[in-house]
Amino acid sequence: MIRTYDSNYRGECRVERMEQIDSISWLKFNYPERWPLIFHCPGETKAKAQYMQMRAKEGVKAGPPDIIDLGGIVGLFELKRLDRTKSKLSPEQKVFLQAGADAGHFVAVCYGFVEFKKAYGDFLVFSGVIK
Repeated sequence: MIRTYDSNYRGECRVERMEQIDSISWLKFNYPERWPLIFHCPGETKAKAQYMQMRAKEGVKAGPPDIIDLGGIVGLFELKRLDRTKSKLSPEQKVFLQAGADAGHFVAVCYGFVEFKKAYGDFLVFSGVIK
């Protein structure tokens, strides 16, 4: 199951990168014991075709979520802008997230930092860290 965390806010909002920076900073501060197994997998970039072909040969692909937690049960978190009408999941992201859900991982699409914190709390319950 792919969980969606959306406050239903519509209007001006920050870019996705800022939501991600806040989320990563919050994780590092609040969960230092989990931090060694939490990371961002960069995939989106604009570069010359030759460089992108080399990255693909190295295993870089489109679709992995913004934040991955490997501490026990896997958590896959895709962060989007607070206003969901301003950012969409790519086809590659949909495929990756569905594959993660099919494998039994905790998968969430989070519209904004506050929604990410809710999703991460649910993930900790799902994974048995919090009862």
